This record gives sequence, C-alpha cells and structure tokens, in this order.
Amino acid sequence: MTLPAPALNRSDRDLTEAPRRVVYLLGAGATQGAAQFAGSTANLVMRGLIERLLACTSDVYEEDAFEGHPGLKRLVNDVVTADTDFEQLLTFLEDTPAGRYQEFAQRLETVFSTVLHEALEDVRAKLGDDHSALYAVLLDMHEVADSGEHLAGFLTLNYDNFLEHAIEHRCGRSIDYGAQVTTQTGDDQREPIPVLKLHGSFSWRPTWPVEIAEEGNPGLWIPPGIRKAKGDYPFNVIWGAARELLDCDVLRIIGCNLGPNDWDLVSLLFTTMHGRESGRPYEIEVIGRPNGAARMSETFPYLDVCPLLELPEIGAQFIAEVLGSEPQEFADLDETEQGRAIEAAGSKISNPFQHWLRLKGELMHLDRPLDTDLDLFKGFIEESA
Repeated sequence: MTLPAPALNRSDRDLTEAPRRVVYLLGAGATQGAAQFAGSTANLVMRGLIERLLACTSDVYEEDAFEGHPGLKRLVNDVVTADTDFEQLLTFLEDTPAGRYQEFAQRLETVFSTVLHEALEDVRAKLGDDHSALYAVLLDMHEVADSGEHLAGFLTLNYDNFLEHAIEHRCGRSIDYGAQVTTQTGDDQREPIPVLKLHGSFSWRPTWPVEIAEEGNPGLWIPPGIRKAKGDYPFNVIWGAARELLDCDVLRIIGCNLGPNDWDLVSLLFTTMHGRESGRPYEIEVIGRPNGAARMSETFPYLDVCPLLELPEIGAQFIAEVLGSEPQEFADLDETEQGRAIEAAGSKISNPFQHWLRLKGELMHLDRPLDTDLDLFKGFIEESA
C-alpha cells in the first residue's frame, strides 16, 4: 500500500528537537489484541469472561457455606446478570456490613483469578512464544533510528506477563518494575524498560523482595473493584513511580476504556497532566475503537483524549480505509460523515492495536528505513503490505 506524504500538523516538530517521550498505558484490550494477532479466538476482556464468572458465582453460592442464605440467593438468581459490572459487584459486597457477604466477595475474588488464569494459560499453551509477538513488534518499533519518539516505559493494568515475555524473551531486554522485584534476567547492558504493573501480577510471589514465579501461583495483585487498595508495598511505590514516569510528552492508551471504575487512575492522569509546575500537559492518544474513545472523552473531558480517527497523520489514513475515500482529516468531515466514519471503524477495525501499528509503520517508512537489530517491526510491515 502506497501512502501519500502526510501534511504538516500541530504535532510536527523541528528535527533538531528532542524525541517525544512516549508512555503506554495498557489494558486488557492490549493483551486481547496480542492474542488475536497470534491467531487466538479467546476473549480475554471482562465481557468475554462474564459468562464463566457468573457460572462460577452460582457454584460458589451452592457450596455449604452459602447455600440457603436468602439474601445471597436473591442476589445470585435475580440481581447478577450478564450485564453486571463485576468490579462494582465485588466492591458493593465488600462494603456490606454482614460478614457472610464479605466472605462471598472474597470467594468471588478467587473465582475471578481462577477464570482469568485459566483463560490466559490456555492462550499461552496454544500459541507458544507467539502470544507476545505483537508486543515485541511494538517494542521494536521504538528501536527504529530517528523516529522522533523515545519509549519512556509502560503502565499496565494487566495481571498477565505477555508484555514482560516480549521484553525479556523476544527482545532480550531487562525490566524495571518500579519496585524491588527479583528476576532471572540476563546481563543486558541497556537501560531497563520501565513496566509499572499498577494492579500487580499473577506471576509475582508475595515475598520481600517480590519474586517472579510461575503464573500458577496465587500471585500478588489488587482484585478488581472501584477502589484499588494501593496503599501497601509494593503498590504504593509503583504508583509513586507511575507519577514520575508520566513526566512525558505523549501517553498512548491501548486497550483500556477508562470509566467510572478507574477513578484512582483518572486522578493520577489528571494531576500529572494539569498539576505540573511547568511545561505543557502531555497528549493522550487512544488506540481503540472510536466509540470507546468518545465515551471516555464525554466522561472525562478534561483529559482531552485524541481518538484513533483524529490522530495526527494516522487518523486521515484510517478514515481513507474505513470509508474507501481519499485521506482526510476527521475535522474536515461534516457531522454525517463523521458518524459514518465512527460506525465503519467500529465494524471494520477488528484489532485496533495491530491496525494502528501497521499504519504507523507505513507512514514511518515514507521517510526512513525501518531497520533494527531484530527487524521485527520491519518484518511486520512487509508482511502486512
């Protein structure tokens, strides 16, 4: 595919300026995109797990400790449905003064862990090392010389280690977790890549220092909920490091639709964007379906998020593909065309993470070679042509 040379826009910088510091915020949709790219049909996001979660919730209720409890019976049979927000459910149960409800919430946390553990393990078993291939392509993109960007690090809400596998085993790099974590990495002399796991990991052992273990262990993680219990070590240290990492120019959000359940995270973003003593707020680019970005923009207008179809340079190419037209800026479309573009993008872009990486590479390749030591990004673009 041959792309026209992009027009200049407000984000273009003089070549003498320092590269833009880019931080990524990853949600479950990023790991979903990586699994899908490698050929998996599994659904690893909450809506894909909800049926299994509900079935296991019923199983927990039917155990001797809870069966016959009238309140829990009514909850399981009449209140909890496929539309239930599981994070909110856990929070409400934990807030209930009655001990039996709190016990039920604790059991549901184990249910969540087990269901997600099994889904992730099944994907890894079927895909092998390919499960982290798309993350490796993203990492290798930042190895392209003179790209105008510097990878500052990652914030991730994910409990899995798909990203870590890509960093260590596919790209041969080491990781800075923001807290003391004992790993078995090699002697790579390059600067470690920050990976701040804000909610912990299934592959961490709850020791001090924290140790990396097989993902079959219970892990060290913050259960889903509206209020994230991040006051204890190592999470207090990790969240502090996240504030420092967000001294950046661009935050790219991949596979994460910020919503009311993410209040602590939204507060972190707001205060690092608008609570700075000096410097401009960083830009937020949302790599996801445009309707999700629209909801995010409506809920949190002060974050000034930039959705996929409005990204500098890339957005025009997205519009050309989904509408079958010439590249054009989203702002130049009338209201009817904008709605049509959003709807078409929602139905035609099955993997926003992969799709964005491809267009990003095609535009980069217009004025520079994509060669790196591993050539993962270059191979990805060539295979996509």
